[in-house]
Amino acid sequence: MDAATQRRWGDQMFALLAANTTQMADDEYVQPVADYIDPAHARRERDLLFRRTPLIVAAADELAKPGEFRTVDIDGISAVIVRQDDGSLKAFHNVCRHRGCRVVEAECGTARTFTCKFHSWVYGGDGALRHVPMAEGFAGIDRAQRGLVSLPVVEKHGLVWLIPTAGMAMDIDTFLGPMNQVLADLKIPGAAVFRFERFPEKLNWKLVVDTFLELYHLPYLHTKTVGRFIEGKGALNEQFGPHSRFIAPRKSFLPALKDIPADQRNVADHTVIIHRVFPNAVVVWQRDHVEFWTAVPDGDDPNRCMVRLWLLSPDKVVGEEDRLRWEKNWDIVRGTVHAEDFPMARTIQQGFSSGAQDHVIFGRNELGLHEFHRSLKEALAAA
Repeated sequence: MDAATQRRWGDQMFALLAANTTQMADDEYVQPVADYIDPAHARRERDLLFRRTPLIVAAADELAKPGEFRTVDIDGISAVIVRQDDGSLKAFHNVCRHRGCRVVEAECGTARTFTCKFHSWVYGGDGALRHVPMAEGFAGIDRAQRGLVSLPVVEKHGLVWLIPTAGMAMDIDTFLGPMNQVLADLKIPGAAVFRFERFPEKLNWKLVVDTFLELYHLPYLHTKTVGRFIEGKGALNEQFGPHSRFIAPRKSFLPALKDIPADQRNVADHTVIIHRVFPNAVVVWQRDHVEFWTAVPDGDDPNRCMVRLWLLSPDKVVGEEDRLRWEKNWDIVRGTVHAEDFPMARTIQQGFSSGAQDHVIFGRNELGLHEFHRSLKEALAAA
């Protein structure tokens, strides 16, 4: 984090905390409930956001060695991503070219070939069709044209990005724009996945992202978890095209920095920085480590989604003396979001479906929510 950014943040957060407030939007924001529950709107999001946009689907560390693979399901599309012998990544529809079965059942692992269980058609890690039993029955097919169907994939900033539509071009640098440098500053390529978990949830995917974009609920819902460590006010929002950054002061911010000259303050060490990566990812910087979340629709039902969480340790190898610390970090993040935020989000989803109201209001103090939903509306309108 550069010194000028840290000083700017420090000056702004000191002023906000002194005024006992947080950064404010000009007006409240009216958010239609239908955006969370309408099947037609969900299909539009699927077709225009989750089929055409680069999505974070893995940490590069999960695919460190040749032959390592990971499967991912994105709203009805199953993909498999494989590290190649030359160090590159390839991704494919996880669909057999014979009868359309899922080829790879495991979520992750290491393999040189993949065999469809239905009729044992065998594919290489490069997607090529290697073997067809009873080949005389398929003498008329061109095997070179019957490999797994490729999908656009790229590795950037220690993350794996996928577009789940064959034939689309991916210009990740243009997509990220100024967010490129922001993510580069996190130094994720040197980190390792300490723990990964996925959670099927009965709520709309946008509620997962909503969870991370305001401090308003912190002093009330999280009194026994992160509310003990993070202030409920003083947050900043910064927009980077369709992406954004949300900076929240820790409880240590004022005690540690109030007597330090402005140009000498290590502001980053006393903040939590939440990076919202359009459309559906949240990358959280926590002083000494990174965690990231993604949420995707789960089928045609707008009331369901699949949530994935990765906790990264800064060291590739975690010694036994550090393992307890990372287990504690895992318990905190999982115990906060999964055990406290998501139960609330489920009741919100139920409330949306009740017909009690046709819109909700995001307060001026919930600027991050304004920016998130505005970015979605702009992308859908432009598509």
